[in-house]
Amino acid sequence: VMVPVMAGEGETVVTEAAAGKASGESTAAAVVGGGGARGVDDLLDEMSRPEKLSTVAKTSADWDLFKSKNADAALKEQLESKARGNEAYLVKKDFLGRVDERRFELERRERDRERAKRGK
Repeated sequence: VMVPVMAGEGETVVTEAAAGKASGESTAAAVVGGGGARGVDDLLDEMSRPEKLSTVAKTSADWDLFKSKNADAALKEQLESKARGNEAYLVKKDFLGRVDERRFELERRERDRERAKRGK
């Protein structure tokens, strides 16, 4: 069975797996387009590298670690109060959304009144 696998830098690695009939073993041989053993070595080197973390993932992990190390009641209470208080981003966003909607409704009523006056 031939299985194509993308290696990196535009190389395609084709893996051939043959299943053993009696023992149930399988053997694999890697064939790299034009690279030979160097391509396999590059693939193994790439696979052995540690996974890169994004800034968001790293920051999230650091924040979770900080919260777990400083897991006292005062910190939890402070974080919860900030999340619900007037300083919270989501609270402000919801408030501004409601204000915007109310202004739109008032302006629409005013436009409807103007249209009604013109129509008479």
